[in-house]
Amino acid sequence: MWMKELFGTDKPVIGMMHLMALPTDPKYDPEGGIQKVLKRARADLHAIQEGGIDGILFCNEYSIPYLEDVRPVTIACMARIIGELRSEIRVPFGVDVASDAMKTYDLAAAVEADFIRETLSGAYAGNDGIADVKMGEIERHRIEVGCRNIKTLATLVPEGARQIAERPIEEVAKTVTFSLAPSALLVYGATAGSSIDTSLVTRAKKATDIPIFASNGVKAETVASILSTADGCVVGTWMKQEGKFYNPVDSRRVAELMKNAKEARGNL
Repeated sequence: MWMKELFGTDKPVIGMMHLMALPTDPKYDPEGGIQKVLKRARADLHAIQEGGIDGILFCNEYSIPYLEDVRPVTIACMARIIGELRSEIRVPFGVDVASDAMKTYDLAAAVEADFIRETLSGAYAGNDGIADVKMGEIERHRIEVGCRNIKTLATLVPEGARQIAERPIEEVAKTVTFSLAPSALLVYGATAGSSIDTSLVTRAKKATDIPIFASNGVKAETVASILSTADGCVVGTWMKQEGKFYNPVDSRRVAELMKNAKEARGNL
């Protein structure tokens, strides 16, 4: 599969680079400014890489609550931060602009990302309101901005949301595969850091030949069981100091996670 070529392994573990709040975000620190965001991002980048991660995903995770139409300053700041760190990135990297697929591709084109993670289809209701994802417009935009060959990690059902027209996970996997043919499909838990239902991974895998990734809830103690079912995973919160969402990354926790992941991959 393509994962071996990009990440050097058939079941990659991708670490989240949670960028601190940016200008116009409610939690942005104007006194610390962009330099504070960049300093934290650099420290987290090195901690993640020192722990032996397979890939990195940059996301404006602290922009909570998220916008459907992200402000241009967010993209500009993310591009600047990734640009300044570019020479220090030693593994494949991707981008995710929460929750704006169009601007995710804009950013990917600007920084020459290897992959993106995003919700690319469906209609959902959740804490952020009602989301109607314009799949056709997003897919055309991907081609227009030069991201035809980028790897795409596409959400089946986003965390913290439900489909407006509830459909079985098998049906969603089949239709998204048919319409978009993404590089991989993502299964989420209910909230950031919460465990996924591995039965959903199993069910989705029976409905499509597209790789299925677990997109949250990955921990050192669960990564082996997750990789026994899923084709890869994305981890964020567990890598932080004390496993808390807003804390900096702890390289020792990353190393523990990757030790277990590598042992699991060797046993499969």
